[in-house]
Amino acid sequence: MVIDAQRRLSALLADVSGEDAGFEARQIIKEYCGGCSLKENSEEWRKCLDAADRRKNGEPLQYIFGHWEFYGLDFKVGSGVLIPRQDTETVAELVIDRLKTAGGRFADLCAGTGCIGIAAAKYTGCNGFEIEISTNAAKYCADNIALHSLSDKLTLIKGDIFDKAVRDTIPDGSLSVIVCNPPYVSEREMRQLQREVRFEPELALYGGKDGLDFYRRLFTEWKAKLSPDGLFAVECGDGEADAVCILMQNAGLSPKVYNDLAGLPRAVCGEFSAL
Repeated sequence: MVIDAQRRLSALLADVSGEDAGFEARQIIKEYCGGCSLKENSEEWRKCLDAADRRKNGEPLQYIFGHWEFYGLDFKVGSGVLIPRQDTETVAELVIDRLKTAGGRFADLCAGTGCIGIAAAKYTGCNGFEIEISTNAAKYCADNIALHSLSDKLTLIKGDIFDKAVRDTIPDGSLSVIVCNPPYVSEREMRQLQREVRFEPELALYGGKDGLDFYRRLFTEWKAKLSPDGLFAVECGDGEADAVCILMQNAGLSPKVYNDLAGLPRAVCGEFSAL
């Protein structure tokens, strides 16, 4: 019945999910059935069909399930917060590697679910700040901090990263790492977003006409919080790495680009230029 159920769900999802229909069907069965047998007219099968109906309307699987995995950890997600993506594990790994070596405190700006900061605290034991402007996203961040028992490690700050009062809560020169996955989708790209991505909050996606608005302020306004040997790590969109590097250089940081698992430039890390 499971194989037959997978075929039926795949057929239902074909129009919205295309070549991913089979994968999504398996994920739905795993979520609502697990290792048990799947029978016609069972509660598990009805849940699978309900999930497929929601997915047919374009809703992301992550919102339907209410959780998603990132860097080996489970995170609560839902309407109003950006979904953690595998691409972002690139910048998370860079942050974790640096904190394992250097230690110290960190700040996760535009934290969303808190996935980067939570992974960093979980795998390194370092303390940090999660900063998020959205009330909905901050609630998910708080829930995820509690879920992973990190309330003693992570301080959630609800506010705008470009608000001086928010920055002033963190002493200058006190952070080993600043990490940010900012909104970086351009105006043109916003018009071309996949149907399911449009369910996610525009606040977490739209980065201005060329997608670079946040980076133009980010480095100049936050670099003072870095320690002299600190690291500034950001995620960037397709085709943005070179421009982000220039903005880092203009702020007095020496940038380096890192590729994601698909071989695309995905993260830019900067340190203070040598004198």
